[in-house]
Amino acid sequence: MKTYQWVVVVFVSMVHFSAFTQRMDIVPFLVDLRDVYDVGYAEVGGLASAFLLGYALFQIPAGMLADRYSPKLLIFIGVSVMFAASLLFAVLEVFWLALVLRFIMGLSSAMLFSPGIKLVSTFTPSDKRGVSIGIMEGGAGLGMLMTLTVLPILSLYVDFRILFIFLSFLLLVLLISFLFLPAYNKKEVEAEKQSEGFRLKRLSLIELIKKPIVLRLVGISFFGLFGLHGFITWLPTYLETLGGFSKNQVGGIMAVTMISQIIMGPVSGKVSDWMGERRTTLIAGSIMMAVSSVWLLAFKDSGIYFAAVLIGAGISWAMAPMLTIASELIKESEGAVISIINTVGQSASAISGYVYGLIFEWTGHFQWIWFSCLLMFTIRIVLSLGKLEEKGSGTSREETENA
Repeated sequence: MKTYQWVVVVFVSMVHFSAFTQRMDIVPFLVDLRDVYDVGYAEVGGLASAFLLGYALFQIPAGMLADRYSPKLLIFIGVSVMFAASLLFAVLEVFWLALVLRFIMGLSSAMLFSPGIKLVSTFTPSDKRGVSIGIMEGGAGLGMLMTLTVLPILSLYVDFRILFIFLSFLLLVLLISFLFLPAYNKKEVEAEKQSEGFRLKRLSLIELIKKPIVLRLVGISFFGLFGLHGFITWLPTYLETLGGFSKNQVGGIMAVTMISQIIMGPVSGKVSDWMGERRTTLIAGSIMMAVSSVWLLAFKDSGIYFAAVLIGAGISWAMAPMLTIASELIKESEGAVISIINTVGQSASAISGYVYGLIFEWTGHFQWIWFSCLLMFTIRIVLSLGKLEEKGSGTSREETENA
């Protein structure tokens, strides 16, 4: 790829890094925020829910806007709004206002996801799109690693609200970097799409949902994220309560998972680019996650660091190819497709926490959670079988019309 194309990939990766730091930065400091606002744990937990609610509600509108307008403009608006809202959140101590600001931050985050992938898809050739989106997913993993491991350590020396302000000003750096982004050449992009055999008709939301291939991607997203969040949500609790690991040890194990995800994101994309198709890496990622479930079922916390590496690799190999397929599936409607599968996936993530909690209450054994995860990944593998794309470059005009 040319230099200006790599500039876009790095920029969007930094956008996703910042979006995930803003989404997750409150997680290590819920006890501190409870004292700041003088509220209970249920109320302070609402700060996380408010962000996710705003993110979920605006995900599909943001994707449809990305298909109609410049994704770069939408990202600029999203970063600007998030900068203002996050800065106010960091300095104000009024709880109801904090809820409103977190909701607005969620809305603005939705303006960064689908438009970000659309921007990468617009500027990168199809044979480099997998590694580009893999790098972008690595940026998201780096954001989680930063907030869940680095911020708690820094908070021992610096007030956590100062850290929140620092993260807000990283968004200001992104706004300044817009000055160095290459211009969007619409004629050149449309000529490339036509040369790759894509049709350029924009489809309505109803038309997209009716397509069997889109419904399969929806299922792949739902069952994948439902199973994935069984690991992310319950593995730390499992290791601490039954494995006898300290909080620091648990943090180290989860850090290994996120580092593995960061490293393997670009690798999975590079492999899919080299193979000329995404489905194989998608299935490979699902198999890694299924094997991780079997490992926890059979060996419990033995070899937990190996399981952590496998989970992190599975996340990258399972998620990045899915987003790449969505970005290549139906050109001129890729923003809507990405937003649909992401909305369904985020909904599955939210539901899974409650469902897995019920499973543990009913059975009293974490093994039933790992078995449920295995079931979710098995269904995902089955849905991934069969044709999902035209080998070599996304979806051909004929397949798109018949899908």
